[in-house]
Amino acid sequence: MFDIELVLPFSLGIITAINPCGFAMLPTWLGYFIGKDTADNQARPEQVIRGLWVSLTLTATFVGVFGFLGFVISHLVNEETIAQKTPWITVALGVLLIPYGFSLLFKKNQKLFPSFNRRGPKSNELFSVIGFGVSYAIVSVGCSAPLFLLQISGSFSREGIIEGIIIFLAYALGLGAVVTITTLSLAMARGGIVRNLRKLLPYVDQIGALALLTGGAYLFIYGIYEIRTLNSPGSGTNPIVEKINELQSHLTIWISEVGGLEIGLALWLIIITFILWGLNPAFTGSAKNYLRFSLLGIWLIFEGVLYKGMLFIRPTVNVISKWPARMNNWFEKPERWAVPFEVLVSSIFLLIVYLSLSAFLKEKKR
Repeated sequence: MFDIELVLPFSLGIITAINPCGFAMLPTWLGYFIGKDTADNQARPEQVIRGLWVSLTLTATFVGVFGFLGFVISHLVNEETIAQKTPWITVALGVLLIPYGFSLLFKKNQKLFPSFNRRGPKSNELFSVIGFGVSYAIVSVGCSAPLFLLQISGSFSREGIIEGIIIFLAYALGLGAVVTITTLSLAMARGGIVRNLRKLLPYVDQIGALALLTGGAYLFIYGIYEIRTLNSPGSGTNPIVEKINELQSHLTIWISEVGGLEIGLALWLIIITFILWGLNPAFTGSAKNYLRFSLLGIWLIFEGVLYKGMLFIRPTVNVISKWPARMNNWFEKPERWAVPFEVLVSSIFLLIVYLSLSAFLKEKKR
C-alpha cells in the first residue's frame, strides 16, 4: 500500500507537531487563529480556503526552517552551537506573546504588535503565518532537530536526491496533518458560531487570548529551563515542564501503538472531507454532484476497501462507547494524563449542545 520507508518520516512529522519544546506553539497558533476575525463575514468556501492556505504555509515554513537548519549544520556550524542559542529565542518569544495575549484579552490598543494585524483587506497575515512557522520551528529545535537531522535530512546522503525529497515530503505531510486538521476545524467552528451562535463569539476570542497567554508563559518557562539545563546539567527539573514532557510521552506512545500512518491518513481523510464539504456551496448542478460522489469514493476506497472501517469509523465508535467508563475514571483515577483532555472535550460538546438547543427553542418561540 505504502512504501515502508515512508512510514517513519510520516510518523515523525506527526510527533514533531506535539514535541515538548514547541508544545505550546500549536495551541498558541490556534489561539491566534481563532482570535482573528478577517473571515467572519465570508462564505464557507472562503473560510475553508483560508484555513487550508494558512495551514500549508505554516507547515511549509516549519519544514523549510528545519531543512535550512540541516544545511547549516552540515556545512557551517555544529548542532551544539545552535542548541545553545535557540533557548534564548524561546524566552524572547514567550516575553512577546504574554503582553500580546493580554492586549487581546482586555481589547487594548494593539499598535505595539504590527505583525499581528487583525482586520481589513490589507492585513499582513502572510507575514504573521510565516513568523509563527519560523518561531514554531526554532523553539522545536532542541527536541525535534536531532531526529530530523538523522532520519530526514540524512536521507539525502543515504538514499539520494529523489528519495530524500520524497521522505522530506512525507515528513511534511505528517506535520501538516496535525496543523491543518486543527486549523480547519477551528475555522469552520468559528464560522458556525458567527452564523448561528453569535453570543458565544466573545468567549471564543477570550479563549484565543488565554491560549496565547498560556503558550507565552510556557515558552518563557521552558526557555529558562533549557538555558539552566545547558549551563548546569544537574540543576534539577521543572514540575511544569515535567508534566508536559509526560503528556507528550503518552501521546507519542499512543501514536506508536495506533500507528502514525493510520493516524495521519485518518487526519487527511477528515481534512479532505472538510475541504470538499466547505467548497460544496461554490458549485452548482453536475459539478456539485461530482464533488459529492468524489468524497463518497474517497471514503469508500480508504475507509472501506483499504482499512475495512479501522481508519476512522471503528475507532470513533470504540471511543464513544467507552466514554462513560472514561468519565468514571475522572473521579477514580484523576491523575490519568488524559483526564484534562477528556473533561475539555466533554465540556465543549455539552456547551455546543446547550447553545444549539437554546437557539433552536428561541427560534421556535418566534
